[in-house]
Formats: sequence, C-alpha cells, structure tokens
Amino acid sequence: MKDKNSRLNKCDRLNVLILGSKEYPLGTSDDPIKSGGIEVYVSYLIEHLRKYVNLIIITRKFRYTKSFEEKNGIKIYRVFWIRGFYFRNPSFNFLSFLKAIRLSNDYKIVITNGPVATFFAVILKKLLNKYVIAIPAGIAFKQPQYNRFIKFFLYHLEKIAYRNIDTIIFLSNMEKTNFKKSFGFIPKNNTVIPPGISQTEDLSSISSEKVKEEFNLKGDIVIVFVGRLIRVKGVDVLLLAIKEIDNNIRLLLVGDGPDKDFLLNLSNKLKLYNKVIFLGWRNDVFKILNASDIFVLPSYSEGLPMALLEAMLAGKACIVTDIGLPVNKKIALIFKPGDHIGLRNCLKLLIENPSIRKKLGYLARSFVLKRFSWKNTTLRILTLIQKSNRVKDI
Repeated sequence: MKDKNSRLNKCDRLNVLILGSKEYPLGTSDDPIKSGGIEVYVSYLIEHLRKYVNLIIITRKFRYTKSFEEKNGIKIYRVFWIRGFYFRNPSFNFLSFLKAIRLSNDYKIVITNGPVATFFAVILKKLLNKYVIAIPAGIAFKQPQYNRFIKFFLYHLEKIAYRNIDTIIFLSNMEKTNFKKSFGFIPKNNTVIPPGISQTEDLSSISSEKVKEEFNLKGDIVIVFVGRLIRVKGVDVLLLAIKEIDNNIRLLLVGDGPDKDFLLNLSNKLKLYNKVIFLGWRNDVFKILNASDIFVLPSYSEGLPMALLEAMLAGKACIVTDIGLPVNKKIALIFKPGDHIGLRNCLKLLIENPSIRKKLGYLARSFVLKRFSWKNTTLRILTLIQKSNRVKDI
C-alpha cells in the first residue's frame, strides 16, 4: 500500500489537459442542445483525478461564465464557439486546439473525449510532443442523426485520430469489440476501464411514493428515459412501444436535445397526450429515478451510459438494447435496437410482474456496486499516466 501511495504522489507534479468536454462545471451551459454523458463522465473523473494531478480543462464559454477561473485547484479555460447542431462541436474543438497551443508549456499529457477533440490532440502530439490518452465514448460515424456525408467524414476523421494516439480507453469490452468491427483495427496500447458510479444521495431519505405524489404520478407505473433527445438514443422507438400498452403507465423523458420537437410531434401523432411527460434537463435525476418503476435505454449506440449506471444504482428494473452493454439477461431485459415490438413485450412483462421488477432492481444495484468504483477507475487511469514514456520523473 505504501508503494502504491508513493507512486500516486509522484503524479502531483504532472499537468494534464482535458479536451472535448463541452461544459464544465455541469449546469453552466446556456446551449439549448444540452450536454450528454461525456460531460457527466468528465465531471466525475475530474473530481477524482484532481487529488493526484494538476488539471487544466478547456471547455465552452457561456453567457454567465468567465473566460478563465480556478476552482479546487483546477484551471478552467473557456473558449467561444458557434451555436447550432452542426457547428458547435467543430468550432469549440478548433478554438480549444488553438488555446491548447498557447498553453503548451503548461501540460505534458492530454486526455481527450470524442473523435474531434482526439483529432486535434493528435496534431498537438505531432507538433508539440504531447502524450495523448483518448476516450472515444462510442463511435460517432454510426450515429443515425448524421447524414451520409457527415458519417463519411467522421469515419475517416476517427480512423486518422485513433491510429495516431498513444493510448485508448474503452468503457466496456463490447465497445472495444465494436470499435474493431467498425474500423478494422485496435490501437496497440488499449485498455478497458469502466466508469465509476457514485451514490450522491441517501436512498433511505427519498420516498418513492412522495416523489410520485409530487409529480402527480400516484397509482401509475412510471417508466423513465434519461438522456439527450437525439436520434441515436432511440426515443421514438420507446414512444411506439408504449402506444401499444393499455396499462396505467406514465413515461418521463428526462433530457433535452435537437429532436425534442420531432418527438413532441410524434407523441401527439400517436395520441400519447396523457402518457408522456417531457421534463427537460434536470439536476435532480436521482430523485426522478427513485420515483420510477422501470428504466429504459433504447439507444442504437453507446459507450457505457452514466444514466444506466445511475438507474441500476437506484435499484430500478432496466430494459436496454442489445448493443454490447456490460449487462446480461440476469440483471436486465434486452431487446434489439429499433425493435419497438420487442421493447413493448419487455415493458409488458415488467408492468404485469412487480416481483420481476423488484428482483431485477435488486440484482442491478448489487451488480453496479460491485463492478463500478470511481476509486478503481481513477487508480487505473493514473497508472496509464505513469506509464507514459514521454513524462519525466515518473
């Protein structure tokens, strides 16, 4: 233990730059297109890494945020960006790249999130001899919200970026498998490090019935989705599934995104007026999860979604798509992506069998508490930092 602590202490002298997170801290954005799982992941990662390394993060500038500030020893630089679905990511990452060049004397290692940030980090590696650790968090070119031209561009950008990094972190074994199937290669230095999960609230202090009463859900079976309202999340499939269920149910959609109007129109077209509640972006997700009976993740593509881990931590029965998530049929119900009939059948099984809901919720919570720890995640990422052959004095 002494040796491990001494190795960690050596990391105190290192400066690490984090690129690709569009919002830090969480809750500061005024972008109508809300942040997703990457920002949640980075927020937790920073909170744990800052104890051992000096962190610099470059993120987006919003109306009521400063261009630079230092919080808890973390240096936060914010850059301007162009609003809009197709412009915000490339503009933010390009200006982050320019800022990173100006700060090049202040860090040795770059941790990137997503392909565009990784592409620019590779340029930093080539020009300035930086060490790049990439976290893909999914495969961008396969996401259905993009047109054919953008998918073609992203495919080649991702291949170039990930071929030239130093180390890649996959969030699950299946993400690694899907990566190889998609690109035909795996970077030589790769590892699987799942995210941690933290229980931020005392479960015993939250009454499910009181929360249901607060949201006027008493007597209903409550189904919840948490995530961005964007095509890759498959929320339209969920709406089609509940259309064919006659039970006393309510669907809570927690999140916001560019597909909100499309989903609102679809909900109205399907005459789901009393079944669906669009709650928008919330900062009390755990409270809403506690009021729910069933959590659904109908996505076409994911790395390892934090929303799913939080739902499992809350002890909820989960239904997920068969996209290689680290769950099995013993702890969740699984259906094929895009199959609203399969999802409907899963929902009916859980709605009509409270004992199965209870059992799956218990097993899911036990599973996530055993497998996902931010302490272990942090130690493993620190080990990668230490092994960097470009870092001196380690």
